[in-house]
Amino acid sequence: MRWSEDKRQWRRSKAGAVKKSSKKGTPILKRGLSLTILSAFLLIAAIYFFMWSWFPVRHVVVQHGNATIDEEAIRTVVSPHLRRGFFRAHVHGIQADLLQLPWIKTAMVEKTWPDNILIRLSLHDAVARWNKNAYLLDNGVVCQTRIPLTAVPLPEVNSPQNDAPALLEIYYALKADLATAALNIQSLNESSTREYSVVLSNGIVLNLGDKDLQQRMRRFVKVYPLELVDKANRIAYVDLRYENGLAVGWRSDDKTNIT
Repeated sequence: MRWSEDKRQWRRSKAGAVKKSSKKGTPILKRGLSLTILSAFLLIAAIYFFMWSWFPVRHVVVQHGNATIDEEAIRTVVSPHLRRGFFRAHVHGIQADLLQLPWIKTAMVEKTWPDNILIRLSLHDAVARWNKNAYLLDNGVVCQTRIPLTAVPLPEVNSPQNDAPALLEIYYALKADLATAALNIQSLNESSTREYSVVLSNGIVLNLGDKDLQQRMRRFVKVYPLELVDKANRIAYVDLRYENGLAVGWRSDDKTNIT
């Protein structure tokens, strides 16, 4: 549906000067003019409040670029406003209700005469899958939706805790460190005891423990291109929960300490 805000200008027409024929006739003329104005006002009010159904919203257009959206969710939010008709549909009310959907970043709503409503949306990006059944958005909000928010494969963030913003911050920090070694996160996992592990896209599991996560990740990134990159397909996990160094678990069940 399409709409642009319909800004009308109410103009006051200046009545021509009335020549006083007598002091007695002037009040009658003024009273008649006042009654005419009052009648016109009441007629307009009646049309606005009681005959709004004569001016329904017939077209709604939703613009959102190439993003995937939950059209049913938008229809559910907007439809109650449309029942009020074109004149009584409040653009600010529609906008406020749309912004309650966690994946909508901004919403602009306009009305265009005679029966169009236009909605322009910008959306939050889905950063990762959250606990396999929801999305973690770039604003740290967990969003459950009936349709996929993106067709692009996303990493996973898994946690029994309810602190998505903190997990998102950790995810961004570790992702930036790994990018220096041309490595990507397949999943970031937090345990019930707040210990962290990362599964890389090449299948290697990094055990980071519960503290100094970036310091430990940077130790791995420093060692990986020098000692491990040519053995990556043999590595099952790297344990970084050491003061100075790390332990490598090989797929053949051998273990070697590297300091």
